[in-house]
Amino acid sequence: MSFGKKRNIFKNYITGKLRFTEFAITNACIAKCPFCEIWKQQPKVFVDREKALTAIDRLASFGVSHLTITGGEPLLHPNVIEFVERATKNRMNNAVLNAAPQLLMRNDIIKRLEGAGCDLVSISFDSGDPVTMAESRRIPGIMDRMKEAMELIKKTGLKTMASVLIWNDNYNHLEDACIKAKDMGFDFVSLNYPTFSKSQVYPLGGDGISLSRENVIDGLQDAIRLRKTKKYGIINTVSSMQNIIHYLEDPGKAKYHCFGGTHVFFVDWFFDIRPCMQLPHVIGNILTIEEEKLRRPGCNDCNMSWYRDFSMYFHGLRTIPVWFDSLAGSKGLL
Repeated sequence: MSFGKKRNIFKNYITGKLRFTEFAITNACIAKCPFCEIWKQQPKVFVDREKALTAIDRLASFGVSHLTITGGEPLLHPNVIEFVERATKNRMNNAVLNAAPQLLMRNDIIKRLEGAGCDLVSISFDSGDPVTMAESRRIPGIMDRMKEAMELIKKTGLKTMASVLIWNDNYNHLEDACIKAKDMGFDFVSLNYPTFSKSQVYPLGGDGISLSRENVIDGLQDAIRLRKTKKYGIINTVSSMQNIIHYLEDPGKAKYHCFGGTHVFFVDWFFDIRPCMQLPHVIGNILTIEEEKLRRPGCNDCNMSWYRDFSMYFHGLRTIPVWFDSLAGSKGLL
């Protein structure tokens, strides 16, 4: 990450404006994951180029210092490089998610992402087993394509992250996926906590994540053990995973609530702002909303990882150990 982006994060933090956002630029996707139903949605929507560039400018003016460009599959959008460039121009640390690695081999996209100032490519990584990966994403040969993409990325300055969902196949042997991700050259691993959602824009669920709370807790406890070894670059902090365990045991025991809709939020392909991708409530539209409307009471309604993890940094003095925890394990992700 450039010095300018780091300085922007620091400036927004000390002024109380720091925010993190996921921006879903399309609901089109090649993968047909059994735990996500976005690929079934009709019609397929791609955000308008000019409106999206304006949205990114407005997000920056609201203090958004980290932007995750997601979907669906964001690499299907013809203007994704321009969106990365605009985020970089606004000194936003930015990441692009990817579920279909074959797209990383098209149109010199990797070098173009690097040239646009992309900081991180996050690739869905459900299992270290090629057969399981192909069945999970319903993309034949996905692991071979991922290896090829990683070899190309390693020739650039881009950082890579394996995005690992805790699900039926891996909750009791997460280290296997972490070992495979490290062997393939991933710089970081992020763990996604299984959750169900009836959101109109982002429905989640299915048999693949129909784990008992005890199973999820077992997986998180193993993840905490792996995080403490510092072998795999797991970015989820111990504090956040422990907080999710407390939430699963009893929502009232969660020490840290979520700042969804205030410091972290989701912008969908209609430019509507939601506290997170799971909740149905729309706060407003990014093209018209006034910044003071981005205020919501602390939320404790789900265990959505991206929002709960980032929210950990906004709890005043209690947050100090979380920052140190993050610095100790992320190897400079932010």
